[in-house]
Amino acid sequence: MPKLFCLFLISIFIGVGFSVAQTCPDNIGFEKGDFSKWQSFAGSVTLDAAGANLVTVGKITPINGRHTIISKKTEKDYYGGFSTISPNGSNYAVKLGDDGTGKQAERLTYTIEVPANAENFGITYQYAVVFENPPGHSHSQQARFTANVLDLSTNNYIKCASFEYVATSNLPGFKQSPVKEGVLYKDWTSVFINLSDYKGKTIVLEFTTADCALSGHFGYAYVDVIENCHDIIQGNSYCDSSNEINLTGPAGYEKYLWYNEDRSVKYGEGEKLVVKPALQPGKKVLLDLIPYEGFGCKNTVFTVIKNENFDFQLLAKTTICEGSSIDLTTDKILLNKSISTTYQFYANELLTTLVPEPNKIDKPGRYFIKAIGANGCSQVKFIDIILNESLKAEVLASINSCDNSPIDLTSHLVQKNVPSGVKVRYFENIELTKAVTDPKSINKNGTYYIQFENETCTLIKTVMVQIFDKPVLKITNPALACNTQTIDITDKKYKVGSDEDLTFSYFKDDSFKIILDNPSSVDQTGYYYIIAKNKNGCIVSNKIYVEFVSFPVLVVKNPVAVCAPNKVDLTNKGLYEGSTEALNFSFVDKLTGLKVQNPNAIVSSGTFIITATNIAGCSVSKEITTTVNQKPSIVINQPSKAFIGQTIDLTSPLVTKGSTHFTKVGYWFDDKMRNKLDNPDKITKSGKYYISLSNLSGCDVVGEVEVELVSEPKIIVPTAFTPLKSTNNKLFPFIDGIQKLVSFRVYNKWGNLVYETSSAKDSDGWDGTYKNNLQPFETYSWFAEGISRIGKTFTNKGKTVLIP
Repeated sequence: MPKLFCLFLISIFIGVGFSVAQTCPDNIGFEKGDFSKWQSFAGSVTLDAAGANLVTVGKITPINGRHTIISKKTEKDYYGGFSTISPNGSNYAVKLGDDGTGKQAERLTYTIEVPANAENFGITYQYAVVFENPPGHSHSQQARFTANVLDLSTNNYIKCASFEYVATSNLPGFKQSPVKEGVLYKDWTSVFINLSDYKGKTIVLEFTTADCALSGHFGYAYVDVIENCHDIIQGNSYCDSSNEINLTGPAGYEKYLWYNEDRSVKYGEGEKLVVKPALQPGKKVLLDLIPYEGFGCKNTVFTVIKNENFDFQLLAKTTICEGSSIDLTTDKILLNKSISTTYQFYANELLTTLVPEPNKIDKPGRYFIKAIGANGCSQVKFIDIILNESLKAEVLASINSCDNSPIDLTSHLVQKNVPSGVKVRYFENIELTKAVTDPKSINKNGTYYIQFENETCTLIKTVMVQIFDKPVLKITNPALACNTQTIDITDKKYKVGSDEDLTFSYFKDDSFKIILDNPSSVDQTGYYYIIAKNKNGCIVSNKIYVEFVSFPVLVVKNPVAVCAPNKVDLTNKGLYEGSTEALNFSFVDKLTGLKVQNPNAIVSSGTFIITATNIAGCSVSKEITTTVNQKPSIVINQPSKAFIGQTIDLTSPLVTKGSTHFTKVGYWFDDKMRNKLDNPDKITKSGKYYISLSNLSGCDVVGEVEVELVSEPKIIVPTAFTPLKSTNNKLFPFIDGIQKLVSFRVYNKWGNLVYETSSAKDSDGWDGTYKNNLQPFETYSWFAEGISRIGKTFTNKGKTVLIP
């Protein structure tokens, strides 16, 4: 299976036979330097519904860059390196298309009336192709070039004269592009189309280039035409000076078979045929043309040997001036130069050493030129090139400005050793038609041409002017570093904002004489100096400041012990008096290795690692110890209440029972421990008092104790009551100092319980009845029991009389 490629570049040369008897239509070879007689089109390429490649174009005026006249013979194709003008001696070619993408398509057409009396009529074109190699493209997706011939009488393309070149072409001779990987190119190659069967018809030459249908790859072409369209076989002339006939068939076929008129003699095979001895005038030669598969049809052409002579006229000698060159291919040297004549240029009489660039002869000597006419006859003559050394001057090949300032071409920095009396002029183009307006202030890049003239010589020197922006070198000084560290001043982070294409040199002094040996490992404070050079050779300088800082001094004083729940503040500046100023501190628990989250509120004893860091990041660490002593734990058991007149002992161990971690007890009127109790064991007054507990660490705790002295309890019962009266009709106890009445019982004289209650309310008193019967008049005994306000049981008893 053929490997798929995407068409990238196609260059075409369209030529025809070399007979001078008849010529091609006007400007078919673009020799007027324009598109007269040609029609241009532009459009796009896509895939139709069936997936076939479809080019759609519309008629337009030529688009420069896509329909471009080429005239520079020295110009080379970027990807293939071959000349953009075919090597047939033509002065012009056309570039069809460009190297942009986007599914663009371009077309050129030329309408030709094939002469009715044309015995032979054919078209030969040369092409040079370059293919890009994108994977996965189908045949219909590939970019392409098509060369078609349209028969207007049928409005159909002529099958044997229409060709399509795509990446799947099997044409031989492809090479890898030296400038881009995956690109193949094919240098100039010829193809012939025989149109002899279309006498008297109107045909249209049509050349089309199209990008890939997927828009990612592109194609373009160079087109040129020789102004002769009739003789298909070249060299059919019998020359008196030659004993052989050199016949050349139309290019681009796979096989060539040469025969005499009745095919009884086969002369040979191949595109070129040498017949010895020379065939006589009037002899007819047949040529069978067998094309490559898919590129034309098999056909037969013929030629008749003619008796012709050839006259070649050449200038005998000329001069060149020092530093200049001469073009041997012009009609000033080739006096009867003809487009139908082929010229070969040699440096020796034996014609074994070709001159590589005959249009740039810059050395004196004798040069030999062989002219081969369209009839195959040839002559060799020589021309002497003589050096005229009357004018010499030196000019810089290129000069740069690196700060956007204009360049003075008249300066002695540009021109040197210019003889006096020489006229100097300045031009912007090689044709010397566009003079420089102000040669002292050139502010545009390009090649400029300086012309030196004296009475006998003209010398042209070129100077390339390049005006560049001043390089940008921005420096950010490194952060402070510790005096045991080094700084790499070559690090890009110190040059953020600078141009990307800079190379750097580092120096110790501002005169840039003392090279800094180790710019990647600077260890001394001070300024260092940098020279930056960009790819254009432009230089800029700057300086960078490096500063190293000593490690900080850290003085640590352990904080005084505190009693819980008080806390220790490790951030207290007083703990570090004598240390370096402006330090940042961090703290780590030595035992756990964890960072202290709240160093200003340490709640327990411990040892901590304190790290002090200065603004340069230099740090030193020391230990610091905190002491947080435990306070006594106090439990206050409120003492029992006592009756007024009694005393309460606060010193009783029962009052502080449950308290721990204390060695000393104090008794106070206030919680600030300012007013001491004189007799804490004999408290005779109700109120709040305070007990303090202290330990050997000096930690105190104070608790509140409440003393309550109450009056003695009383239970009083009337000595008589009258149940039937409106007043004093119930018997109940009167209580004082009793927080709860437990029981009140009444007994008759026989000791029987006739009434009992636990309520002291008068409404709940005894109404003198027992079992709903009013009791008799007599004396009754009562017994009362209650809980006093100090929580003790209190009882009383007595007699009362029931009076009916």
